[in-house]
Amino acid sequence: MHIKTIVAGPVETNAFVVGDESSHEAIIIDAPPDSADRIMDAVRDDGFEVKLIVLTHAHFDHVVDAARVKAESGAPLAIHEDAMMQLRQVIQSGQASYQPDDIGPDQWLNDGDVIAIGSLRFTVMLTPGHAPGQVSLYEPNEQVVFGGDTLFPGGYGRVDLPGSSRGETQESIRRMLELPDEVTVYPGHGLPAQIGNERAWMREVSENGVS
Repeated sequence: MHIKTIVAGPVETNAFVVGDESSHEAIIIDAPPDSADRIMDAVRDDGFEVKLIVLTHAHFDHVVDAARVKAESGAPLAIHEDAMMQLRQVIQSGQASYQPDDIGPDQWLNDGDVIAIGSLRFTVMLTPGHAPGQVSLYEPNEQVVFGGDTLFPGGYGRVDLPGSSRGETQESIRRMLELPDEVTVYPGHGLPAQIGNERAWMREVSENGVS
């Protein structure tokens, strides 16, 4: 597995180009503001064909360049249906400079779906709380999760935003607790986390709720 992280936008959001080196197929995960050029440069430099673009959730800092990345890569775009209301609000507010028809989406993501990218197999985990319809992508053989703003080193995504939910965040952390200690979580901001290193506070949240 080849992972390229592109950090972009006003709150330093992570986009990921994740490729299967044997097939040269790739998936793009999130598209922050001012990331499209670097995402497409990474795709071309590494010789990948983009098979799918996934938006983990619909906050503006994860989606502003999505239509451009879709147009330039020619790849379909996928999102969970529960995230569409927020995505349309971002578009209608002018935070994204495209129309709803420009982005699709081309397919819905559902909990338990498996996305095949070459030999990679990403299982879709519905992990809302920070945002409606937020998903995480788990590749068990590579022991990695691309979690959007579900989990960070030492904490979880904000729960004081429109559409956020403390109860759903608690349930999503419980789901993450089921993953093996060795799994590395690539979050929407900042550095990766390893489940084993985060397990103590995750248990506290799962038992006592989100503060």
